[in-house]
Amino acid sequence: MRTEHENVSVTRKKISFGMPFEEVDREIEKYCRKLAREVDIKGFRKGKAPSSVIRRYFRDQIHRDVGSQIVSSSLEGFLKEESLTPVGEPDLDVPPLEEGKEFSFSVTLDIKPEVDIRDDDGIEIEQEEVVVAEEEIEEALRQLQRVHGELKGISEDRGAGIGEVVLADFEGLIDGKSFPGNQKKDAYIEIGAGGFRKEVEDALVGIKPEETREVEVEYPGNFMNRELAGKKVSYRLTAKKLLKKELPALDDEFAKDVGPYQSLEDLRSKLREEVFREKENRIRRKSEEKLLEELIRRNPFEVPRSTVAARHARMLDEAKGHFLSKGVFLEQDTEEYRRLNSDLESVAEKEVKKEFILEAVSRKESIEVVDEDVERRILGIANRHEQSIEKVRAEIQKQEDGMAVFRRGVLNEKTLDFLLGKSTIKVVEKMKGS
Repeated sequence: MRTEHENVSVTRKKISFGMPFEEVDREIEKYCRKLAREVDIKGFRKGKAPSSVIRRYFRDQIHRDVGSQIVSSSLEGFLKEESLTPVGEPDLDVPPLEEGKEFSFSVTLDIKPEVDIRDDDGIEIEQEEVVVAEEEIEEALRQLQRVHGELKGISEDRGAGIGEVVLADFEGLIDGKSFPGNQKKDAYIEIGAGGFRKEVEDALVGIKPEETREVEVEYPGNFMNRELAGKKVSYRLTAKKLLKKELPALDDEFAKDVGPYQSLEDLRSKLREEVFREKENRIRRKSEEKLLEELIRRNPFEVPRSTVAARHARMLDEAKGHFLSKGVFLEQDTEEYRRLNSDLESVAEKEVKKEFILEAVSRKESIEVVDEDVERRILGIANRHEQSIEKVRAEIQKQEDGMAVFRRGVLNEKTLDFLLGKSTIKVVEKMKGS
């Protein structure tokens, strides 16, 4: 087999192969003998049909399968001999195999970069001090109070106010005509909550039961519902009932109702722990980001474009899903989309580099994950979310390659622990506005 290769870039290679026709014919003959043992041909006992007959009956299959086998085994042998690890799907330039002719083809693929970490000492990181203010605890408590509030009817003869709920029927028209989903009965609209268009909520301020109001809403061109995008809709709203959320008293009974707490002070203590842990995790993530960005700056290397492209595509899909959940459809021919696309491509490249950096460090320092590490992490998740270990493990295993991905995450955390442990952490007061 003749083999030549060229470096398209540091992480991309083009390999050209050429198999002499004599070897091609030997591979075809070998395949024909195998095929003869597997197929039934009229007039011949199984396995006794001559090669010429097999070739006549199965010519296209033989050429297709033998060609595929040669490409696969040739590439596998080359990668093993050169100690290369491919990433992504290769680009194949493979013409049809022909008997009596050399079989020439080429494969272009991305390979995993060799990342040699040489400078990971003496990194200084400023880390914000973890401080939990009493106001934050009180706000968390108020949020919990709002979640457990009950809607009660308003008996006074007055109009609806901000924060109150209107039970209403509404109908929308575009140029005086109906459209799919233009009517809704018994809609609960909380004024000022942002659950409906602002124009609709504003129009309900001061409305009384049995009263009808009209409001016009102009939808943006990138609105998720394409029936409404870029159009003006006239809504007719009729109030049926006014309600307000009655909040429970913040006392020991409330604490016992919302969880396994003995008193309101017990609940406050739990909320303080949760807020502290959330802020601590957020600050640690910032430190990790700074650390990895500094390592990338000190140890520059190229990453495979296919890997970046795959990550970029996934992040773009996630961004589209996020915007759709907010009722916004991203049009491709817009400046907003092009800017987001460009920003995400830069982020994707940085994320891929971080993964290669962590892998290189764990390999260099022989950092490994053992079963005890995995079980400890699962136990921690179970305790934080008050779930059983079995349920957490089942949720992990439900995901595609769930446990392998989870183990890789644990390995990354151990590697980051190692890197942070050898860095100089300077704790600073929280900056204003951060």
